[in-house]
Amino acid sequence: MKQIPFFVMPGIALSHLREELEIVEGEHRAKLMVYRYGQRCGRALVQSYAMSCSGLIEVRAVIEPIWMEAGLSRIKVDSAEESDMVVSLEDSIEAKEGKTCEFARGYLSGIVSELTGKRFEVDEVECASTGYIACVLQAYEVVDNLKPTRQVEAETARKYNLESGYSYLIKEEIPDQAFDIFVDSAKHGVPCLCVTREYPEKVKERWDLKGTPFLWLSMDQEKTYSREPSNLALLYSDMKTFITENNNCAVLLSGIEYLISQNGFQKVLKLLQHLNDKVAVSDSTLFVPISPLTVSEPELKMLEKEMRSF
Repeated sequence: MKQIPFFVMPGIALSHLREELEIVEGEHRAKLMVYRYGQRCGRALVQSYAMSCSGLIEVRAVIEPIWMEAGLSRIKVDSAEESDMVVSLEDSIEAKEGKTCEFARGYLSGIVSELTGKRFEVDEVECASTGYIACVLQAYEVVDNLKPTRQVEAETARKYNLESGYSYLIKEEIPDQAFDIFVDSAKHGVPCLCVTREYPEKVKERWDLKGTPFLWLSMDQEKTYSREPSNLALLYSDMKTFITENNNCAVLLSGIEYLISQNGFQKVLKLLQHLNDKVAVSDSTLFVPISPLTVSEPELKMLEKEMRSF
């Protein structure tokens, strides 16, 4: 196994990080953020080794030495099947004073997902901080609803020929032109992702986007494609993953006004700035419709500075 420099965060530092996040974001959001951070760390470590596995049986054989790099705990694989794996953690540095193992959950999710090329989420079934002998984590495969279905390409020429590698701000009261541009891309074989405030089933029917994956900006979390509008970290993670895995793709972010109302302008601006970077390096395209009347003139100017106006 290739040796690389790797920074191991002291247990107390991880504890302080979570404490700070709880103060700023609240306990629930802090847990999600630590979990997502763990996922990124797990994925990054596997990427640095350039390793892959055909399934969880192979993962079982390599997970222990990979896990030891972080010094989180001692790991033991209890079972590994086709789409499900259960591990036990002893001496977890997180499982203290009632705190559960959010980083470890994310770390395992990131490692397994990156090794297999599939999406695995992880739940903590038992935790030592609540009286159990060890912490028990269960990794399970989640069907990826963000993979575009290849469509038959339209034989007609494209209606819009926008330069790729850029984000476009489309100023209109109703996002009809933004959807028209997006649909034009989808019908000419471009991998597309639609992030929308509108109910996806209605959008699919109206614009004939049957093979396009959707993310729905909604408080209703019963749908697998729902994303809580205040959880910008998760929204960014999903959009970033789609963009990096589908070069030359197109993403429509419809509902920017709703995101601003839930998070404030500055946080949404930072989201767009991060997305801009991913769009540029993957030679993709981001379309952001906005009603100019919903933001102040200085805010609109800042958006125009970050994106090309259309």
